[in-house]
Amino acid sequence: MNSWFHTLVASTLLGVALFAVPVWSAQQPTAKQLSVNQLAAKPDVFIGKVTVVGRVVAVTPGKGFTLIDSANCSTCTTECLTDKKTRKIPFLWGGAAPVVKGVVQVQGTLAKTSRGFAFTAENVTRQ
Repeated sequence: MNSWFHTLVASTLLGVALFAVPVWSAQQPTAKQLSVNQLAAKPDVFIGKVTVVGRVVAVTPGKGFTLIDSANCSTCTTECLTDKKTRKIPFLWGGAAPVVKGVVQVQGTLAKTSRGFAFTAENVTRQ
Protein backbone atom coordinates (compact mmCIF):
# COMPACT_ATOMS: atom_id res chain seq x y z
CA MET A 1 0.00 0.00 0.00
CA ASN A 2 1.29 3.45 -0.84
CA SER A 3 2.75 5.57 1.91
CA TRP A 4 0.88 8.64 0.67
CA PHE A 5 -2.38 6.78 1.25
CA HIS A 6 -1.37 6.01 4.84
CA THR A 7 -0.45 9.65 5.37
CA LEU A 8 -3.80 10.91 4.09
CA VAL A 9 -5.80 8.38 6.09
CA ALA A 10 -3.80 9.03 9.27
CA SER A 11 -4.17 12.78 8.86
CA THR A 12 -7.91 12.47 8.27
CA LEU A 13 -8.38 10.13 11.23
CA LEU A 14 -6.48 12.49 13.49
CA GLY A 15 -8.77 15.32 12.46
CA VAL A 16 -6.08 17.19 10.56
CA ALA A 17 -7.68 18.98 7.65
CA LEU A 18 -5.77 18.79 4.40
CA PHE A 19 -6.39 21.52 1.91
CA ALA A 20 -4.91 20.97 -1.50
CA VAL A 21 -3.60 24.02 -3.26
CA PRO A 22 -4.00 23.42 -6.99
CA VAL A 23 -0.73 22.80 -8.76
CA TRP A 24 -1.09 23.15 -12.51
CA SER A 25 1.19 21.10 -14.69
CA ALA A 26 1.80 21.54 -18.38
CA GLN A 27 2.88 17.89 -18.56
CA GLN A 28 -0.46 16.33 -17.72
CA PRO A 29 -3.41 16.43 -20.15
CA THR A 30 -6.82 16.90 -18.53
CA ALA A 31 -8.74 14.75 -21.03
CA LYS A 32 -7.25 11.37 -20.08
CA GLN A 33 -9.30 9.27 -17.74
CA LEU A 34 -7.15 7.27 -15.30
CA SER A 35 -7.86 4.17 -13.26
CA VAL A 36 -7.05 4.12 -9.54
CA ASN A 37 -4.13 1.76 -10.24
CA GLN A 38 -2.68 4.08 -12.91
CA LEU A 39 -2.82 7.11 -10.62
CA ALA A 40 -1.54 5.28 -7.54
CA ALA A 41 1.41 3.79 -9.46
CA LYS A 42 2.90 7.17 -10.47
CA PRO A 43 1.15 10.06 -8.71
CA ASP A 44 4.06 12.47 -9.40
CA VAL A 45 3.35 12.23 -13.13
CA PHE A 46 -0.25 13.41 -12.71
CA ILE A 47 0.05 16.51 -10.49
CA GLY A 48 -2.69 18.97 -11.46
CA LYS A 49 -6.10 18.40 -13.02
CA VAL A 50 -6.99 14.71 -13.20
CA THR A 51 -9.99 12.52 -14.00
CA VAL A 52 -10.14 9.16 -12.20
CA VAL A 53 -12.63 6.30 -12.45
CA GLY A 54 -13.03 3.80 -9.64
CA ARG A 55 -15.31 1.88 -7.29
CA VAL A 56 -16.34 3.52 -4.01
CA VAL A 57 -15.31 1.42 -1.00
CA ALA A 58 -15.67 3.87 1.87
CA VAL A 59 -17.45 7.17 2.49
CA THR A 60 -17.13 9.77 5.23
CA PRO A 61 -20.02 12.20 4.57
CA GLY A 62 -18.88 15.80 4.32
CA LYS A 63 -15.19 14.82 4.24
CA GLY A 64 -14.60 12.45 1.37
CA PHE A 65 -14.51 8.91 0.07
CA THR A 66 -12.07 6.20 -1.01
CA LEU A 67 -11.85 4.47 -4.39
CA ILE A 68 -10.32 1.22 -5.58
CA ASP A 69 -9.75 0.15 -9.18
CA SER A 70 -13.13 -0.74 -10.66
CA ALA A 71 -11.73 -3.23 -13.19
CA ASN A 72 -9.71 -5.33 -10.73
CA CYS A 73 -12.32 -5.32 -7.96
CA SER A 74 -15.52 -5.55 -9.98
CA THR A 75 -17.44 -7.46 -7.30
CA CYS A 76 -16.17 -5.21 -4.48
CA THR A 77 -16.03 -7.91 -1.84
CA THR A 78 -14.38 -7.42 1.52
CA GLU A 79 -11.19 -9.03 0.17
CA CYS A 80 -10.57 -5.90 -1.94
CA LEU A 81 -10.89 -3.71 1.13
CA THR A 82 -8.55 -5.70 3.32
CA ASP A 83 -6.03 -6.88 0.72
CA LYS A 84 -2.81 -4.92 1.20
CA LYS A 85 -2.06 -5.21 -2.52
CA THR A 86 -5.25 -3.39 -3.51
CA ARG A 87 -4.49 0.25 -4.18
CA LYS A 88 -6.87 2.69 -2.52
CA ILE A 89 -7.04 6.45 -3.04
CA PRO A 90 -8.84 8.81 -0.66
CA PHE A 91 -10.53 11.89 -2.13
CA LEU A 92 -11.42 15.06 -0.23
CA TRP A 93 -15.05 15.89 -1.05
CA GLY A 94 -17.66 17.96 0.76
CA GLY A 95 -20.55 17.28 -1.62
CA ALA A 96 -23.18 14.57 -1.63
CA ALA A 97 -21.60 11.23 -0.76
CA PRO A 98 -21.36 8.69 -3.59
CA VAL A 99 -22.88 5.24 -3.06
CA VAL A 100 -20.58 2.54 -1.68
CA LYS A 101 -19.81 -0.12 -4.33
CA GLY A 102 -20.82 2.31 -7.09
CA VAL A 103 -18.45 3.23 -9.90
CA VAL A 104 -17.80 6.97 -10.20
CA GLN A 105 -15.79 9.36 -12.31
CA VAL A 106 -13.99 11.99 -10.26
CA GLN A 107 -12.64 15.22 -11.74
CA GLY A 108 -10.36 17.16 -9.48
CA THR A 109 -6.88 18.28 -8.56
CA LEU A 110 -4.00 16.17 -7.33
CA ALA A 111 -1.46 18.18 -5.31
CA LYS A 112 1.81 17.25 -3.66
CA THR A 113 1.90 18.28 0.00
CA SER A 114 4.53 18.09 2.70
CA ARG A 115 2.86 14.87 3.85
CA GLY A 116 2.46 13.17 0.48
CA PHE A 117 -0.41 13.82 -1.90
CA ALA A 118 -3.93 15.20 -1.59
CA PHE A 119 -6.69 14.76 -4.16
CA THR A 120 -9.49 17.28 -3.95
CA ALA A 121 -12.56 16.24 -5.93
CA GLU A 122 -14.37 18.99 -7.83
CA ASN A 123 -16.98 16.91 -9.63
CA VAL A 124 -18.21 13.36 -8.96
CA THR A 125 -20.48 11.57 -11.43
CA ARG A 126 -21.91 8.07 -11.32
CA GLN A 127 -20.87 5.76 -14.18
